Amino acid sequence: MSDPFASPPPPPVPSSGKTSSFGAGVVPCSNGTRFGATLLDGLLFVVTCGIGWFIWDIVLWSQSTSPAKKMLKLRIVDSTTGAPATMQQMLMRQVLGKYILSSVTSGLTTLIGAILILVQPGRQGIWDYIAKTTVVREG
Repeated sequence: MSDPFASPPPPPVPSSGKTSSFGAGVVPCSNGTRFGATLLDGLLFVVTCGIGWFIWDIVLWSQSTSPAKKMLKLRIVDSTTGAPATMQQMLMRQVLGKYILSSVTSGLTTLIGAILILVQPGRQGIWDYIAKTTVVREG
């Protein structure tokens, strides 16, 4: 039996018509954070003479991160499930999405990826679309 003095349930929240392609709890980090991580990765690359950064980057793939992202407490996650990116996703994202495509297009895909990060709500670069990932703050 229901309580005659109880408040009525709240009205439904109107939908904006937009649907998120991200899994529950997946909130991409800010543009500024992504930009800072990119600058820090560049600095670390120079300081470690490139090869040190490259080895460090590969080692951190198992933790779903990169050197700068690790320092900034960021993680690369599957954009549909929110689970940490798998080694296969990291390989697709880093090698195919960043290194190979950038080399083949003389950096054009890197520029397009940076623009996409700035203008897309999911803040995903081309490499993120290829691997179905996004970058988030660690819990």
